[in-house]
Amino acid sequence: MHLLQFLQKKGYSRRKILDLILQEQILLNKKKVKNLKEPLVVDDAIEYQGTEFIVKNEDFQEEDQILILFNKPKGVVVSKSDPHNKTIYEILPQEFQNFYYIGRLDRESRGLLLLTNSSSLVNQYEHPKFWIEKEYLITLTSEISDPDLQQMKKGISDEWEVLKFLDIQKKAHLLYQVRLNEGKKRHIRRVIKKMGYELLDLQRIKEWERELWDLAEWQRKRVK
Repeated sequence: MHLLQFLQKKGYSRRKILDLILQEQILLNKKKVKNLKEPLVVDDAIEYQGTEFIVKNEDFQEEDQILILFNKPKGVVVSKSDPHNKTIYEILPQEFQNFYYIGRLDRESRGLLLLTNSSSLVNQYEHPKFWIEKEYLITLTSEISDPDLQQMKKGISDEWEVLKFLDIQKKAHLLYQVRLNEGKKRHIRRVIKKMGYELLDLQRIKEWERELWDLAEWQRKRVK
């Protein structure tokens, strides 16, 4: 087990942990931590802002993995806490308060979000080496030209990053299906805006072999 997995089990988000490390506020055995994946052993002491955890044998025992499909609506953020917006955890039942989310959907996006109690399952879905495919339906205010469709698959440059779609196909008037096997921040929105189009709706419908099916908004379903 490493530091990130341990603190996620304690209910802290990856973003929060990273912020604390960048601010040099996490100590491991009295030394400042600089690595999210710092390996841990029994009796290690982790401290930050007056809080201390001691690593115990039971911390290395993996719980039975649970995977939940959740249909996130617009208007809520995928985060453990947010001072300005309602989060999914303010709505989810108590039994899911310590679950991790796999990937993110921004506040104005909706659709499939995976929740799990297993940090190793999070890594399985999120680590770049696994190239997990995701599918989305997007609705625009105007049709995309054929040359622009091809350019979106070849890639565009935005904010010092190359962004591209694995595939994009027209499904109906103003409706397109997008496939990604990477997920940079606001990936689809940035490509659409950079190419001069306006996005009306973004819905994730599939992640790896997990599909949204006919789940209503806020509805959830256990699949593992």
